[in-house]
Amino acid sequence: MYSKDEIQSVDDLNGKKIRVQATRTEDVHMPAYGAQTVHMAFGEVYTSLQTGVMDIAENGINVYLENKHYEVAPILSITQHAANNSVVWASDKVMESLTEEEREWVQAAADEVGKNQPKKALELEAESLAELEELGVKVVKEVDKSGFMEAAEPIQDQLAAEMGPHAEKILQLVRALR
Repeated sequence: MYSKDEIQSVDDLNGKKIRVQATRTEDVHMPAYGAQTVHMAFGEVYTSLQTGVMDIAENGINVYLENKHYEVAPILSITQHAANNSVVWASDKVMESLTEEEREWVQAAADEVGKNQPKKALELEAESLAELEELGVKVVKEVDKSGFMEAAEPIQDQLAAEMGPHAEKILQLVRALR
């Protein structure tokens, strides 16, 4: 998360306006953290942070860097309140429209992404963070994450239950990584 103020704990979000993507996940988590969600087009984030229409935004570190949001929100707090992943999806309809050879190509590409993307994403994040620090961005690395975790747990349980047994299993696997 980034803003003009440090975020040391979930308490620092209390009453703050935070720009989020319009997703159910964001819409239920942020209020649980005490924040007010604001939906807006990504292209409006810079100006909204600059003018105070919004207090906080959240994005990946490289997105923050590439869009120069640090110019108007010079403090990056490493809250780790969410984890993103990249998944290659193809509908059954699309896959069934392909020849066997084309399906093999798609699967091979997806397998390659699965093997390489996580490492590349972490490298990009580390490079972006180093560049931001060189630019003078204040990076708050020691954020108390316990409040985020405590507020998120019942929401995660509810969302996973709604999505079904596969989601519940994935949630348990993720929690086992702690």
